[in-house]
Amino acid sequence: MKLETASLLEFGLQPTLTILDRGFADYFVPIQITFEHILGMLRVDSVDATASRVVLKDGQPAGVALIARRGWSSRLAGMAILPEARGQGVGRWLVEQIIADAKARGDRRLELEVIEENTPAIHLYERAGFLKVRKLVSYSLENPSGTTVALSEIDMHTLGRLIILHGYQDFPWQISGESLLQMGLPNRAFRYMDSAVAISSPAAEQIFLRALLLNIENKTQIQTLLQGLFALFPDKTWKVPAIFPEEFSSTFEKSGFKREMLAQFQMALRLSAQP
Repeated sequence: MKLETASLLEFGLQPTLTILDRGFADYFVPIQITFEHILGMLRVDSVDATASRVVLKDGQPAGVALIARRGWSSRLAGMAILPEARGQGVGRWLVEQIIADAKARGDRRLELEVIEENTPAIHLYERAGFLKVRKLVSYSLENPSGTTVALSEIDMHTLGRLIILHGYQDFPWQISGESLLQMGLPNRAFRYMDSAVAISSPAAEQIFLRALLLNIENKTQIQTLLQGLFALFPDKTWKVPAIFPEEFSSTFEKSGFKREMLAQFQMALRLSAQP
């Protein structure tokens, strides 16, 4: 068996999407990566088309690894192995190549998220040296009644800078300030005192939380902000995707959110002794 890789840039975006569709067809949760979706990942999540890899087994496509990069850090933004190539060591070999590539670039940290129930993948990453950083949890809330609050709408770019300056320094990649810097309308951001929330388009039936800035010394601010949003956009289903740290659970629960089954682990591999 001969294994080799080609970059996403070399292999082509549309053929790569075909591999992703087949590789995720029987995943734990439904995942459909459209052309528009991957273009968004290239922009918002900083997926690098030159660093992302298509693995070839005896010259035929066998899987894909999407790699995002920012500064000295990189992220495995998604990995899919085709059904006919599983159980043959292809995934393990690809993870080893990803780590080798990151070291060759001079990256100091490589991170990823993996669904809690995906035990084989967790074991694969742990054998490669990744450690669990935290659990990421999901919540939902249908048609909440809110309270009118004087909220300020702010630019997503402004919230991104605030999170970089005042938020958690090891936030999951997708809700980091750097990701928010790349978001625009129809996503919107709102502030109440020293707390802020970013949301997806409020015109949709479901509104997803994109990020939040929490005042640690006064956590009731974020609850007041959420109540204000519920009143501003009534008759909606609110979703907290499984990219938010479990440390925020009390904040969501006190605002009426109900925990959902889907959870992930944020995992990281330190590649350098330097921070």
